[in-house]
Amino acid sequence: MEAVSLHDFHATADDELSFKKGSILKVLNTEDDKHWFKAEQDGKDGLIPKNYIQLKPHEWFHGRITRAKAEEILSRQPHDGAFLIRESESTPGDFSLSVKFGGGVQHFKVLRDGAGKYFLWVVKFNSLNQLVDYHRTSSVSRTQTIYLKDMVAEVTKVLAAFDFEPQEAGELKLQKGDAIEVLDKSDPNWWKGRCNGMEGMFPVPYVKEQ
Repeated sequence: MEAVSLHDFHATADDELSFKKGSILKVLNTEDDKHWFKAEQDGKDGLIPKNYIQLKPHEWFHGRITRAKAEEILSRQPHDGAFLIRESESTPGDFSLSVKFGGGVQHFKVLRDGAGKYFLWVVKFNSLNQLVDYHRTSSVSRTQTIYLKDMVAEVTKVLAAFDFEPQEAGELKLQKGDAIEVLDKSDPNWWKGRCNGMEGMFPVPYVKEQ
């Protein structure tokens, strides 16, 4: 994952990495420490303070998930080429590319050379972003033609198990049997949804899976 530095940082320990304001850093690990990331720049790596940078996250970057979880996520996608990048389980600090194709999921190890450049085959890139963009029009496989395509958001639908009459503004009226498209599940008790052309909040105990 890439990040932009917000300030100059001068390393004060051997395991830290100095950088200038406005420079691009490659973040290698985001989960080991609350205050520090491990990052790389110009072939050198070290720890950097989180509050000195701004991450540039991408929907395709899923961090530290398992191979099995990647396959589960991609199996629900409707098209070949749907992909994600995850941190490697076997070699921390490295990355794996998982791509749906032909009813299954293929996994590619993202290789790195001595200068820290990323590659799958021959063409090398300064960042994962560049590698992904290149393989949108150039196959990731040597034996099959597989282009990377963004995943589509999964639409979750539920059914109203009971009638619900709104008590406050912003709540969604439901009648038993209504199909509701779920838009936000961040609150465990009240979800946001769309039903009969209207949007609003509704109580989770009033609905059931389709």
